[in-house]
Amino acid sequence: MRTSGRLKYMMVAALFPTALLSASYSGAVQAQNTDAFLTRYITALNARMPPSGDPATVAELFSEDAVQYHIFGEPPGGPQRGRQALAQFFGGFKESFADWTHIERSRFIKGNSAVWEGTAVGHDKRSGKPLKLPIVFFLQFNDQGQVREDRVYVDVDMIGEQLK
Repeated sequence: MRTSGRLKYMMVAALFPTALLSASYSGAVQAQNTDAFLTRYITALNARMPPSGDPATVAELFSEDAVQYHIFGEPPGGPQRGRQALAQFFGGFKESFADWTHIERSRFIKGNSAVWEGTAVGHDKRSGKPLKLPIVFFLQFNDQGQVREDRVYVDVDMIGEQLK
């Protein structure tokens, strides 16, 4: 006997109602956790950026085997792989910027994935000129709330244009 997809769903729902409820609840809890992980990440990122924190400690927010890609042009050496490379990358912020903050515009959460859209603002350390860059992070978190993968969309060429 052939049954339609809807009929199969109704049969499963009748036999396992708590399984279906817990599956949908589990997805909601996972997204809720990811939303909290994202908030913690952005808050910690801002706290560790110049002038107050130590940008190199941002690497602690990532898993040991994490990777960060820069979609519009990788820094020298390509993507940062692992905490040591991430610490070097973020440590460089204090060389170039007097201050640096990420301001949220929107976010989207699904499972362990998050998309964060906002603006990075700060001041060039040498000239004091203000900088403002649109930025998007595509983040994958592990179950402990550490970033496993970060894809950064930011046009760093805008820095040079703003410093003219």
